[in-house]
Amino acid sequence: MSSHSELKTSQDVHLRAKQIKNLIRSLKQKIKKIEREGEIAPANCHIIRYQVNGKGTIYWYYKLQAAESIFPMATNNEKKTKYKYLGRAGSSAHIDAVEKLTRRNLIDELERVIQSLTESYLDIYIGTETE
Repeated sequence: MSSHSELKTSQDVHLRAKQIKNLIRSLKQKIKKIEREGEIAPANCHIIRYQVNGKGTIYWYYKLQAAESIFPMATNNEKKTKYKYLGRAGSSAHIDAVEKLTRRNLIDELERVIQSLTESYLDIYIGTETE
């Protein structure tokens, strides 16, 4: 009786592991699809909105901000800055940055899920050793 129970448990473990591996494979394919859609913003970037006061008028502009100085300066390509000017809402640079950042965020989230699933996969086998 116990050998039947052990066989069933072993099959269950392998089935769960296989399902996780298949899901990881599927998520990696989604990442590749996103990468084929276009350029991806650098890691640790976000778009910020800032205000400029003109003669009695307020103007809103956008820029891409990185955690580190990675963008070439407009006045000197040798030097780097944390900011990349995008212009006004809806400008081609603004829309392009939003699309790149969206792809970056999707990939980052998928990679977090893959990491979590990889840990789950390991837990399946580590957990069966103690049973």
